[in-house]
Amino acid sequence: MRLDRFLAKTLGETRTTVKKYIRTKKVTVNGEVIISDGFQVDTINDVVAFDGEVLQYEEFQYYLINKPEGYVCANEDNVNPTIISFAPEFMMYKLHTVGRLDKDTTGALLLTNNGKLTHQLISPKKNVEKVYLATTDLPIKGELVARFARGIKIDEDFTTLPATLEIVESNVGRVTVVEGKFHQIKRMFQAFGLNVVKLHREQFAGLRVDDLEIGEYRKLEHDEINLLIKD
Repeated sequence: MRLDRFLAKTLGETRTTVKKYIRTKKVTVNGEVIISDGFQVDTINDVVAFDGEVLQYEEFQYYLINKPEGYVCANEDNVNPTIISFAPEFMMYKLHTVGRLDKDTTGALLLTNNGKLTHQLISPKKNVEKVYLATTDLPIKGELVARFARGIKIDEDFTTLPATLEIVESNVGRVTVVEGKFHQIKRMFQAFGLNVVKLHREQFAGLRVDDLEIGEYRKLEHDEINLLIKD
């Protein structure tokens, strides 16, 4: 891999910026100062350091964000701001979202450039749990707990898999599903005459955003990544 590309990926900087680092002799490879942008780096065996600090190359990136309202889960959109444009790291590493949240939905959203993992996590066969907190315009009747558990016929073409509903407050329900169809949570409640006025995803694939304010994001820890890719 070219040295400038290696630095851009590990430092999260632009090519223009890292080229300045190289030319001002701030970068070493195996202890030797390198001033060539195109110097070829062995990402496995070479030791690359910037200002004396050894850099670790990671082929894939994994970020968790507590998604704010107003952003769509797309790489490009001509009308609305995209979650990819929300942070420079998301664009720098060419990340994509693992599944989607509606524009007005907040909560746990995973972004990565690992396409294989994304395919696995969004596959219905993997039964990846997603936990939502839904606020409705009217009280949620207790009988809906059993109805959600049986699966709900949304239309002629779609009946949901069994889901768990916990009534947290009179008009707030916690729903756990293992699929993610278009507007699914909203449509499940609409089947019983309830409109979801606020929707927040608390958990996705075991990842929670309790430690993040709306709009905050962080890189996943190694143990979190290992749990995601264990299969």
